[in-house]
Amino acid sequence: MARRKNYKRRRTILSNTFHLIRENGMDSVSFQMIAEKSGISKSLLQSYYPHKASLIADVVRNILNTLDKQVQKFSVSKEVEVWARAKAFIYTIEMLGVYDEGLKRIITEVFKSNESLDFWSKTINDWLKEKQLFNHFDFDPKEVRMGIAFSVTGVGRLYYDNKQYGVSPEEIADYGTKAFMYSFLHSSKPTIEKALKEGHEIIESTDIKTIHHAIDTMFDEDKEIVC
Repeated sequence: MARRKNYKRRRTILSNTFHLIRENGMDSVSFQMIAEKSGISKSLLQSYYPHKASLIADVVRNILNTLDKQVQKFSVSKEVEVWARAKAFIYTIEMLGVYDEGLKRIITEVFKSNESLDFWSKTINDWLKEKQLFNHFDFDPKEVRMGIAFSVTGVGRLYYDNKQYGVSPEEIADYGTKAFMYSFLHSSKPTIEKALKEGHEIIESTDIKTIHHAIDTMFDEDKEIVC
């Protein structure tokens, strides 16, 4: 019973944190604000999350996990190339920022500085380890880490300065996927082209309203959360 109660409270904390940072931005949300909205003391909140960074990381991991499930759901084939899903994943992040001002605020803030880019890279790398995505591939872990950092920085810069560069969400997804596959996974040109084509097919089948709803409700009682 205690474990179930703790899980329920953690869900409440994550949900309230998500909605607060969506409305106000990460830097404007304090532990005290989260505690008050969750109906608990600040000290009790810190017994679950001693540091704000770990709390934000769990919120971001749940966003990533929800997006991953949605991209797989819209994949035209279960056997589709994993890097095609990576392209669709990047595209979906970009489109959510276009579709929802609050999500745009979150996405922009994790792309706006070296510190937040480092956080974003580490969170994605940790999430990929949890998903065991690279277990079935013969890649150098160091190059994978560097590739993630490189791609996140590049995609983040294009997203943050989108008006200056005038690139579409799919173009940003193409640049990020190609750079990662070519420079760090040493993929061949035909393999890259195949991944981009399959990624486009996934994008064509996606419904951004459905994905947005999944993000909007990811902390509801009937949803499985990552924490």
